[in-house]
Amino acid sequence: MHDKIKARYIIECVIETCEPLHVGAGKITEFVTTVDCPIIRTKKLDGTEVPVIPGSSIKGVLRSHFSRILNSIPDDVVENRGFKKMNLGDHSNLDEFEKNFAKSDEHKKEEMLPNVGTLEKFFGISGLAAPIRITDAEPETNPEVQMRTHVKIDTGTERAKEGGLFTVEFVEGKFRFKIVFDELDSEHYKDVNKFFHEVFVKSLKRGLELHIGGMKSRGYGLCILKMAKGWKFTPEKLAFGEEPEEWG
Repeated sequence: MHDKIKARYIIECVIETCEPLHVGAGKITEFVTTVDCPIIRTKKLDGTEVPVIPGSSIKGVLRSHFSRILNSIPDDVVENRGFKKMNLGDHSNLDEFEKNFAKSDEHKKEEMLPNVGTLEKFFGISGLAAPIRITDAEPETNPEVQMRTHVKIDTGTERAKEGGLFTVEFVEGKFRFKIVFDELDSEHYKDVNKFFHEVFVKSLKRGLELHIGGMKSRGYGLCILKMAKGWKFTPEKLAFGEEPEEWG
């Protein structure tokens, strides 16, 4: 990640819920004591608590979406488009490759980098920082946190379990977040830059129908993620604090 930056792009995106959204906190928090499955909240400067979708969750959903699509396309078609699939070489799986890559010195990493796939470079792997960063998504307005009651089913009897009722928090509405992408001036990242402009951004402009959060099997999480507007910084504008140009 010491390569020169050709440009920095900032994209503001909107997530609009089509179904109730439950991004679980994973445990009871100080804010919620009577709900079995609370949602994640963040504390704002004024001390209020608002629902939030972590940037790491959004990044994971996007990575899974594009990985599933790219892996469904034959290797030769992917290469003809100017992209790369991961070449594990002598490694048995991606985890093993990442561990070896992360503990290698800079010279060894430089040798291994041509084997790293386009999506792995775009979203990052252990020891290789991603040129893309995603902020947490916060609601446009302060939405009402609602609750639903569900019942656990006994798979043996296919009936409701005794005492199996549980409550789930959810929200609905629009959330906004930003994506920051550094276009690197590097031979190793030509395919990444191409993917950003020709696939990633075009997909965001059309809008992506994605499932975010948990409880998907119970009818939660379907959202539309779409680009709202964008800006482009040149290195000069970044260095001297000048205003970016509108882009996209």
